[in-house]
Amino acid sequence: MKLKNLALLALTTCTLIVIGTGIAKAIFLPEGAFSSPTTTAILAQSVPGERTISPEVEAINQATIEYLIEGRENLPESPSISRTVVNEGYAIATWTWGEAGGQSVLSLTTETWTVIASGGGAVDVSVLEEAGVPTEIAQQLIESDQAAWEEMTS
Repeated sequence: MKLKNLALLALTTCTLIVIGTGIAKAIFLPEGAFSSPTTTAILAQSVPGERTISPEVEAINQATIEYLIEGRENLPESPSISRTVVNEGYAIATWTWGEAGGQSVLSLTTETWTVIASGGGAVDVSVLEEAGVPTEIAQQLIESDQAAWEEMTS
């Protein structure tokens, strides 16, 4: 599996959620660089007392965490999801776990999100294609995530 440097984290035009420590607040970003007519970008920020993560994103995040910790017991800490991008039945969840981080690619099958690829660092279009994501959707996911990453870090 080809993976890029964690600093190059990338995803695309769809629902974007950033989960910090605690609760998250969704902020809809303007249509354009972060979204298209068929997708929506959402940036979530930690806000005490509020929770606005969609059930779909919660399901994706939970599936990712379960995949990462499967078969491990008594962990000193759990992985956390920092960003999730969704497009037409596919998703990329960006996670951190202690000093490590990476991305997991998921697909929706019969109302269940399943991890189809996962590793340290960022995924690229070729990794998504190898996992079975159609090229157009893979490109959209990468573009949206990159735009979201740039927005978060600027």
